[in-house]
Amino acid sequence: MNSNPSATASALSVLGRYWGWLVLAAWGGALLGLGLVRTAPLGLDEGAARGLLLIWSVFDRIINPIVTMGVPDFRALLFAPLGAYWTGSVFAAKVYTILLTFGGVALLHAWARRTGNTEAALLASALLLVSPPLIGQVDAMGSGVFLLLAFGLGAWLDQAYRRAKRPFGGWFFVQILCAGFAVTLHPAGLAYPLVLAWSWYSNPLDARLRRHVLIGLGVITLLILAVRQGWRAIDWFTSPVLALAQSLQPIAGGGEASLLLGWLLLTVAVVVVVADRRFLSADLLGRILLFSVLLGAVAADGAWALLLFILVMYRGVVLLIALNQAFGGHGLARQRGLVLGLLFVLATVFMVTDKSRIQGLREGVLNKQDVLIKLLADDVADLPEDAPFQAASQWPGRTMIAVKRTVFPLPRGAENGEALLRSISGITHLIFDHQNPANRDLARNIAELSGVAETTVLEEGGVIIHIRPVTGGRGPVHEPERSSRPRDDVPKL
Repeated sequence: MNSNPSATASALSVLGRYWGWLVLAAWGGALLGLGLVRTAPLGLDEGAARGLLLIWSVFDRIINPIVTMGVPDFRALLFAPLGAYWTGSVFAAKVYTILLTFGGVALLHAWARRTGNTEAALLASALLLVSPPLIGQVDAMGSGVFLLLAFGLGAWLDQAYRRAKRPFGGWFFVQILCAGFAVTLHPAGLAYPLVLAWSWYSNPLDARLRRHVLIGLGVITLLILAVRQGWRAIDWFTSPVLALAQSLQPIAGGGEASLLLGWLLLTVAVVVVVADRRFLSADLLGRILLFSVLLGAVAADGAWALLLFILVMYRGVVLLIALNQAFGGHGLARQRGLVLGLLFVLATVFMVTDKSRIQGLREGVLNKQDVLIKLLADDVADLPEDAPFQAASQWPGRTMIAVKRTVFPLPRGAENGEALLRSISGITHLIFDHQNPANRDLARNIAELSGVAETTVLEEGGVIIHIRPVTGGRGPVHEPERSSRPRDDVPKL
C-alpha cells in the first residue's frame, strides 16, 4: 500500500498548527467528563462567588445584597460575558475558567520557551495541567488561576509596550489595568506592579517612559488598595506548610493534610530558588513569580500554593535537565534517565490524587465550610416558598449562590445579646465559624440570647444559628414544628 508523502506532511502541518486547541479540548473535556470539576454551586472561592453575583445581578437587573459586601476584585470584569449570555449558570462559569486557565498556562509555556529550553517548557506545562493544585483552583475558580493569567499576560504586555515606545498608547493602559487586576486578587498580586516598577526604574527605555510607568503603577496600586480597603475574604497568617499540604490533597481544605508533603514541597522550592537565583533575578516573570511567593506567604492559601508550585515546576525541570546532562555520556538513559524517571513518578502521583478527587466528589465529600453551606441550602429547600428567610453568613457570596436566597455579610459582635438582636432585625439564620477568633464576640452575644437563638447545626467547620422571631414582650414566637434532618448526612473529610 503506497503512502502519500504530501498528504502526510499536510496532516502533520495542521496538527502542529492546531495542537494547542487539541490539547485544550482534551484537557477541558477530561476535567468536565471525568468529574474533576464540579458543576454544583459548592466549593467556590468567596471572591469568585461575589464577582459572579455582581455580574449576574447587573445583567439581570436584580437588586440583591451583593452591594453590601464591598467592592469585588476585578475578576468581575472578566465575568462580564457570563452575565451577558449565561446568567446563573455555574457550569458556564467553570467552562469559562477552564479556558482562561489554559490561556495562562499557554503564556507560561511561551515564556519558558523564550528562555531557551523548549523541552523543559513542554514537560512543566504538561505536569501543571494534571497537577492537583491547578485543578483545585480551577474547580474553586480561585484567584490562583487568574494570577497565573495576569502574570503571564503582564510579561508579554511589557515586551509589547517596550516595542511600541508610545508613552500613552493602548499597551500602556492595558498593562496598568493588568497590574491593578492582579493587585485586587491577592497580596501576592502586589509582586506584579512592584517588580515591573523596579524593572522600569533599573532598565528604562528613556526617562519619559519610565516616569509614566512608575506614576501609573503607583496610582493604580494605591487607588485599588484604598477603594477595596485591602483584601476581603482572606485568611491572614495561615501556615504556608499547611496550605501547600492541602493543595496536594484530593479535595483541598478538608480533613487533616499531611504536613510532610508541605514541608517537602517547601524544601524543594527553597533549593530551586537558591540554585536558580541568577535567572530569577534577571528575568521579569521569574522575579514576579518569586516575589509573589514571598509576599503571598502572609496569606498562604490555595492560590499562593499554586504560584509556588508553578515556580518549582518551570524552573525545577530546567535545573533537573541540567543536572542530568552533567552526568555526561550518550544515550537516552544517560541524557534524560533521571528527568524521565522523576517526572514519571510525579505524573503517576498526580493522576492517583486526581482519581481520589473524582471518587471523593462522586461521594459528595465536602470541605468543612461547604458542609455548613450545603446543610443550610437543604434546610432552605424544605421551607415553604412564603416562609421568611434572610441569612447572614461569614461566606455570603458562596452561601447566596448555594441557597439562592437573600444573604448578608456576617455582623460584628455587639455590646450584648440584646444589641445584636436589634442590629440583625429580619435575619433568620446566622452561619459562621464559631472557632474563628474574629467571631468570638458574636458567639458570646448569641450565647446570651437563650430562647431566641437556636443552634440547629454544630459542625467542626462552624455553626448554623436559627433566630426565632420575638414578640413585643421579648418572648419568642412559637413556630410550627420543622422537619428534623440528621446532621451526619453530608460526607465530609
